[in-house]
Amino acid sequence: MLLNINDSSCQGRVNSSSAYLTFKPTAALGSWIQEFWQLNVSDGRYFYRSVPDNCVDMIFNVNCLEDSFVVTPFSVAKVFEMTGPVSYFGIRFRILGHQGIVTSPLGEWNNADNVLSLCDILPENLLNALYTNIYSATSFKKRCDNISQTLLGVLSPSDVDGRLMQYILYCDRNLASTINISNKKCAEFGISARHLRRLTSQYLGLSPREFAKVFRFQQTLRAMNSKDSSNAWAHYYYDQPHFNRDFKVMSGITPNEFRTMSALYNTD
Repeated sequence: MLLNINDSSCQGRVNSSSAYLTFKPTAALGSWIQEFWQLNVSDGRYFYRSVPDNCVDMIFNVNCLEDSFVVTPFSVAKVFEMTGPVSYFGIRFRILGHQGIVTSPLGEWNNADNVLSLCDILPENLLNALYTNIYSATSFKKRCDNISQTLLGVLSPSDVDGRLMQYILYCDRNLASTINISNKKCAEFGISARHLRRLTSQYLGLSPREFAKVFRFQQTLRAMNSKDSSNAWAHYYYDQPHFNRDFKVMSGITPNEFRTMSALYNTD
């Protein structure tokens, strides 16, 4: 495991149980990958609301593999428009897990609006192998198994700056507090505040404060999905107005709307 933290991503629910499928990777892949997923879109014009999670997603259009792309970390909700019928297969990496197959840091990717073509970052032989595995599979489960075998053959540990790791662990352990990125605090990580901003921008795709806010937002979403979720915000935010304000900034909707609406929706 790259980091001993809970960085599982929470997204909004999809009303149809067959429209959004997920599959957890084997233990051998668990250090890099959170899950595989597939979004099946019916005939018509649809939208999908994706909320920030600090993750990199590699997304393959099963119906047109050349239209495959990667989504890098973002700090406010993104709404993707799509016309069905179409299926998208995704690989959601853990924080920094994408570095197992892409050695260049996020800050060096030609990244317009957090979305870029997969052919711009993956080696051609790996991309073709992934295309073949996705296209030839007869089911979602088989697709996941095929992709897993290919990734196990290419994933390798990457060097991560220990000071950046210390900051991520600090965020994880202080979710209920105000994250301090002063020079004095950063000195505890062996770095200046300015250098920390460069590191997070280069390797996490966000500023230190953006990363910390998304980290806390995701932890709150996980708590909201628990059995007793009525006051989930109270563990991570000073008061409810603060929670509501941050939640709407990052999701684009209120907590109550998030609980009741489908992430995949049709406006017709």
